[in-house]
Amino acid sequence: MALNVSWARNDGVLVARLAGRVDTANSMECAKILREASDSDERSLVLNLSELTYLSSAGLRILLMTARKFSGTSRAFAVCDMSTQIEEVIRISGFNQVLSVHGSEAAAVEFVAGTGPDGAPS
Repeated sequence: MALNVSWARNDGVLVARLAGRVDTANSMECAKILREASDSDERSLVLNLSELTYLSSAGLRILLMTARKFSGTSRAFAVCDMSTQIEEVIRISGFNQVLSVHGSEAAAVEFVAGTGPDGAPS
């Protein structure tokens, strides 16, 4: 299954919904798509992973690179709504200690929307 990314706005926050697989074969494509969002004037991004079926180490690297792009003053990044399998990959890799992980899109949007100018929750 190929990667599909759809975009939406939820309370003014840009949300990317990833569906399919993120693996070595398409990680560069995924990075490019997400980089375009981070290179714009967007202040926050939520990745909804509810329809993601596979996440390789290359995919984990993409998440980390995207999170770094959205770090800093007045910027925020979160991932949300993962299957048990994807959540386990993120937990075992320790990325749950580095990324802001939320159980639902609403919680992730609330988190990033509530991030203050210093990058901390307001």
